Amino acid sequence: MAAEALALEPKKCVLILNDMINRLFKGQGPPYSTPPHRQEMLENVIKLVDHSRAVGIPIIWITTHYRKDMADGPKQMSDVFQGLQNLLIAGVPDTDFIDELPPAPEDFILVKQRWSAFWATNLDCILRALGTETLILAGVGTHRTIEGTARDAKNRDIPSVVVSDSCTAAEVEASDMTLKYILPILVHVRTTDEVISYLHN
Repeated sequence: MAAEALALEPKKCVLILNDMINRLFKGQGPPYSTPPHRQEMLENVIKLVDHSRAVGIPIIWITTHYRKDMADGPKQMSDVFQGLQNLLIAGVPDTDFIDELPPAPEDFILVKQRWSAFWATNLDCILRALGTETLILAGVGTHRTIEGTARDAKNRDIPSVVVSDSCTAAEVEASDMTLKYILPILVHVRTTDEVISYLHN
């Protein structure tokens, strides 16, 4: 069954791209290269960004980095997420945006240090200033930051659309499960081509 078409007004949408940075998208480096299994996802994100610019959708890039002494890093570790924060230090190549997707001067860049783009950032203020009614979410960390941001948006009564084939995560099975079972409870989940088809000048 085809997904329900969504009525999206570009000027009232914002595209939020999460953690499209070298270490989290491409892996170890330098040099950095896109893993083959992420090439199609990258092409989808590029297509989504290009279309968003064409129809006037503001773009917010979310990145993650910490002080070298990790004084601003999370104190609670978990069984499967240990130590990566020590690689995400401000000002090093690991935390640069990937070459294929450089932010434009008119874009917004926010630094998050937990698993929601709302936590301890001024995202709320930016969205209010822009008159945003719908978030379009894509990037790295399907079951971490993308889900975390979608949950926080829902708690603020801000509708969201997660772009399924423009999302990825290190744990592919967890990402797929989140897209299939968790996110549809919280938000709309659509493909890149579907989202683009809803967005016109």
